[in-house]
Amino acid sequence: MIERGFAATRVSDVANRLGVSTGLIHYHFESKELLLAEALRHAAHEDIARLEVRLHRAPTSLAKLDTMFTFDVPEAGEPSWMLWIDGWGEALRNPKMRRISQDLDLAWKERLVRIIDAGVASGEFTCPDPQGSAWRLSGLLDGLGVQFTVHEGVLSRRQLLAYVRQAAALELGIPVTAFKRPRRTGS
Repeated sequence: MIERGFAATRVSDVANRLGVSTGLIHYHFESKELLLAEALRHAAHEDIARLEVRLHRAPTSLAKLDTMFTFDVPEAGEPSWMLWIDGWGEALRNPKMRRISQDLDLAWKERLVRIIDAGVASGEFTCPDPQGSAWRLSGLLDGLGVQFTVHEGVLSRRQLLAYVRQAAALELGIPVTAFKRPRRTGS
């Protein structure tokens, strides 16, 4: 799906890649739209599992927030954002994909809200509107992530993270220097 995009991927492409018959695919998925939606859900759940491990390791709300940021922004050339951008486009026409995309997006924002709420409770952050801050930061990440992925070379990963960290510092009443140094997603 990353190679062809959701719209151009055929059931036979999936079957060939998996080494199974198209009949087996159709047995488990009533339509191509459902197959594509479930593929997005599967990829997202794998991402979420990796994210949860990293969040669990982060000792503070600020560290958790920065983990969310660094996890969300792939290294240049990684295919994950291509899948999301294509998934958002497909969600415009595919109701099953729309539901999955919306559920995943809302769950991402809810994680941000929980992290910000915990930071406010611990005194790390000063934020009168954690939900609004989560939506603004998520929107900034999404917009810059699309620019980073689609317009390769215009914006670096380091610049993207610096912009998001600056916005987070303003939203949360902390100095931007609180974000010690950029961390890689694999750390």
